[in-house]
Amino acid sequence: MSYEVSFTDIALKNLKQYPKKDQSMILKKIGELAEDPFNKTNVKRLSNFDVVYRLRVGNYRVLFDQEDVLRIIDVINILHRKTAYRGRS
Repeated sequence: MSYEVSFTDIALKNLKQYPKKDQSMILKKIGELAEDPFNKTNVKRLSNFDVVYRLRVGNYRVLFDQEDVLRIIDVINILHRKTAYRGRS
């Protein structure tokens, strides 16, 4: 059973800044994650961050949290890999 995906306003704003081809690729990978969140290829649990997981999609990082009881994936932010971890400790 798939999970519902929700996006924060900042995640949607950042997604719209990227080229259409990259937007499609990112949305496709998020959709695949929602269909089978336990087959986590290119997903890493983050430590020392406010966000729990990151999904690697080419040069982009999708920062998200996953709620298994409610079956929700909450996309917190979508950033280019060069800026994804800047300013975090």
